[in-house]
Amino acid sequence: MPAALTLSITYEGKSAHAAGSPWEGINALDAAVQAYVNVSTPRQLFKPTWRVHGIKCENCFLSAARATGCNMEMADRDDYYAAINNNLHLVDLYEKHATSLAASTEQSHRQTLITAKSMAMTYIEVMCSPELQAQIKEEFLRSISENKGESLEPNSRVKLSHITSDNSDKMAFSRCRFVYQMILVLFLICACSPIDAASASRTNIILVGATGNLAQKYLWNSLFNLYTNNRNEIENGHQLKFYGAGRNPVHEGEKLLHQILGNAIKEGQSGLEDSTRQSFFSNCQYVQLKRQDDYASLCNSINQEMKQNSMTENGRIFYLSVPPFAYSSIASYISHYCKPDKDSKTWIRVVFEKPFGRDLQTAKDLTDELRRYFDEDQIYMVDHYLGKIGVDQILQFRLENARLYEPLWNKDYISRIEIIMKEQENCADRTEFYNSYGVIRDVMQNHLTEILALVCMELPAYQTAFNANDIRQLKADLIGKLKKLQPTHAIVGQYKDYISHLRQDFKDSTKESNVSTFAAVLLHVDNPRWNNVPIVMVAGKELTERTAYVRIVFKDGLYCLTNQLNCPATEIIFNIQGGSLATPAEVTSKALPQPILRPDWQIAHPRVNSGHSLGIDVSDYYVRSPKMNPDAYSVVVDAVFRGKQDLFVSTENLLLSWNLWTPLLHYADKIAPKLYTKADSNINLRFLYHKGQIAFADNSTYTNCFDRGKNLYSKQLNQPSSVKNQGFRNQTLFQGSSDAVVDALKNDILLSAMAAVHDRNIFHIAFSGGSTPLPLFQKLASLGTAMPWSKCHIWMVDERCVPVTDTRSNFRSLYDNLLRYIDIPYYNIHPAVANQHAGFCDADYYEREISSIADGSVLDYIVLGVGSDGHVASLFPGSQQGTKDTSYVAVVGKGYVDTDRITITFPLLNKARAVSMLLLGERKQAIVNDISNGVVDINRYPVTGIKGS
Repeated sequence: MPAALTLSITYEGKSAHAAGSPWEGINALDAAVQAYVNVSTPRQLFKPTWRVHGIKCENCFLSAARATGCNMEMADRDDYYAAINNNLHLVDLYEKHATSLAASTEQSHRQTLITAKSMAMTYIEVMCSPELQAQIKEEFLRSISENKGESLEPNSRVKLSHITSDNSDKMAFSRCRFVYQMILVLFLICACSPIDAASASRTNIILVGATGNLAQKYLWNSLFNLYTNNRNEIENGHQLKFYGAGRNPVHEGEKLLHQILGNAIKEGQSGLEDSTRQSFFSNCQYVQLKRQDDYASLCNSINQEMKQNSMTENGRIFYLSVPPFAYSSIASYISHYCKPDKDSKTWIRVVFEKPFGRDLQTAKDLTDELRRYFDEDQIYMVDHYLGKIGVDQILQFRLENARLYEPLWNKDYISRIEIIMKEQENCADRTEFYNSYGVIRDVMQNHLTEILALVCMELPAYQTAFNANDIRQLKADLIGKLKKLQPTHAIVGQYKDYISHLRQDFKDSTKESNVSTFAAVLLHVDNPRWNNVPIVMVAGKELTERTAYVRIVFKDGLYCLTNQLNCPATEIIFNIQGGSLATPAEVTSKALPQPILRPDWQIAHPRVNSGHSLGIDVSDYYVRSPKMNPDAYSVVVDAVFRGKQDLFVSTENLLLSWNLWTPLLHYADKIAPKLYTKADSNINLRFLYHKGQIAFADNSTYTNCFDRGKNLYSKQLNQPSSVKNQGFRNQTLFQGSSDAVVDALKNDILLSAMAAVHDRNIFHIAFSGGSTPLPLFQKLASLGTAMPWSKCHIWMVDERCVPVTDTRSNFRSLYDNLLRYIDIPYYNIHPAVANQHAGFCDADYYEREISSIADGSVLDYIVLGVGSDGHVASLFPGSQQGTKDTSYVAVVGKGYVDTDRITITFPLLNKARAVSMLLLGERKQAIVNDISNGVVDINRYPVTGIKGS
């Protein structure tokens, strides 16, 4: 039986140790080298670029890549090798511990040696002078030959023969010798167990939903790429078997799958011979998976086949490309019939596609269900954006340039962060899905939040030694620190043709929707690194370009003596996709330190005007692009195969993200979005953010970019464009943009509340229902402790006679958009229905409640909306109910509205100390014109019954 590895590295009296079985010894060596780097060695001698190169080197070459100092400056190499050769000692390589190599390897032992030999020669040739290569190769091959297939005795040491060279200086030899030394250690580990030529292994991959749209467009091609990228392993006994699963009977499904494979994987694709394509096809099999018996049959068949062929099953992948409602039942089938035995070394990985719920509760329900059947390390929740090289570059840039940029990556040097995703396409033919989700659920809660985490998370404490769980935990820590989103932190829009697309898709000419196709959100991280740094997140459909990027804008103290205009910004841009650059790119201002050029990236030479979509002149920037740009799903599939969970969403991350976004979504789902077209979006969707709030810019005053200072910093910020004292029915009239008018009303309420609390130590305010006051609720929620909420009593002007949990309830809307965000005593809130759960209206009860709490039944402030027909509260034209009552509260019957309603009447309305009427939108202009002459006609225009109106 082979021995286990114990590795000890000592440097200047400090030691690091690692141990494991023979194959795991490779990882043990890697861990020990990492520990040596982290614990013992001067930071400047170890550049983070090794990590990227190490990943490319794969498995047992990871340590060798780090040890050789891949891609280092020559001066640094000299210092590094001098330190290594003087102080590094590899001792006590083996101690007694029997284990089986076959149980721990995931690829053919023979292939390990073949590939290792090739890689070793490459390193020797790169790092050694030509005079030393023959001598090194000779001893290298002899050492491998002597030890191949043998088990070393416990506690034996690796003996390296003495090598000398008259033609090379000592430093060149020391570099070369250390490369050889490290790689030889790896080969001795790999060679410590005999090769079983007859052994074979297999990974079984089951694609559920194999004939669906996602599978046809992306997944089969990605599986083919996985197959071709592992051809060496396949040729040496490690098989990949693909099962395409669907609900169709086998005779139908086989034909369909054959057609799909032919369309997805073209002859000559990727420059490969057609024999590779045919070999892949021969390893694909259609199976019907419709009922639980089908899952039992499939997995029993796999078990029998593996046993009959004396094959080891490395693992099983179930990729579920199916609607989320099917996850629970399929997960239960897989768990009951397809999970390997607990004592088995075979792993299982189950892959799920988004959406993962539509709010916190549904996401929690889903994850609770999945965790009934699988452990966290078996669950792979896909966010395909994490497979994009344009996203991967963010963390890689931070790791590789930590020495240069980590001291600058904080609030002291960065003024803002932008995370942008624009799409040109609209939602035609997709509204059945989109109408249930909208832009925030579709891309912000997942893709853009994951990107934000990669930008703002802390780096691993030991940047050369971390695993997938470290990254996922650091992302979770960051998301958990994002400040709670308030209604004032978001604006939403909808392209004008959305409703027509919705009606076409649903074949319903009356269908309406407030779903947002555009959103801009202002976020902040509540931690010392990012305190008060605004993070602006923008996403939308039907815009003028397709692009996605992250912009890190640094503070700029540049003073131009010549009063230059358009001085280039100090910034880093991670271009994820599209835009005028058209490709993933790392774009860094030349005013910043020049980043390290990673081995798998290259200096780009973009066209002169290729930066226009980013608003930059590329000549002012260092621009780098990847040498290869694999499609995201190929990266995702490969990551599942290799168990790289850092490219997937953890349960903790998912729930933290939904916890952040759900309250905002409940608000956004109810408000009317701003309408825009592709043609006017660049003007109509401009916005301002200031003092923790975000709002659409007023197009009537914000006509060009030079106006931004006037709009943002002057005292006129967000003020009505005109204020007319006694200008409308002898009352003060505020006119302007919706946002400016609502802001003025918010300020008036705040001043009235402060005065009332000062004079009477209490403030009574009543709100009407409908959609009109929703923007006001948003503004009031943003006041926080500036508003004396503990002294406020909140009343309802009118209410439908339905339970308060009903979506039609005005109180439900008040709670969702205001009450949930403020700190107000429960007993200061007064719903209008007597029985909140039954929705029972009792006018006498509500009137008595008002009289008993409000002194003299006088309310301090009433906010009313006005209908386009002139109704106010629930007092409608032509209704005798409520218009002639002497009581303060009345019930309005169904004859005038959809359901019975309870409403405050004119006697109480006209006793109030202040009444404000809020009219928003072009549709209200007609009623304003009709009553502007001072007419009083309560029967025709109930609003004219308000005293002074």
